[in-house]
Amino acid sequence: MRVNQPGRKRHAFFAVVAGAMLFAGWCCWDADAELAWANQSVAPGFGTSGWISHFQQTEGRPARVIIIDPRAKVMGVYEINPTSGGITLKSSRNLSYDLQMLSFNSEDPSPEEIKKTLDRLQ
Repeated sequence: MRVNQPGRKRHAFFAVVAGAMLFAGWCCWDADAELAWANQSVAPGFGTSGWISHFQQTEGRPARVIIIDPRAKVMGVYEINPTSGGITLKSSRNLSYDLQMLSFNSEDPSPEEIKKTLDRLQ
């Protein structure tokens, strides 16, 4: 009988993240060369794990890799130093509760006000 081992899942998660970061770091390692993707974002990629990854390069800033695990509703943001190739975790967040909010930091009219107006018109 196999026992569920959360440590193995966490290890697999970090192994995939590290692999993605190494690949992105390799892409922008040469600091003297012109960056092929300067001021551009690369379309999101979908891995076999179902994760979504997004590579972003902005002139004058470190490259950024965003990884989203839709099943776990978690995202992580990493920056890659173009000179050293060093990878830094900038933030990690469980999005489960964020996505349950009906509105947050939005201007008027709120989604609730729009719904009430539409209900009155029908």
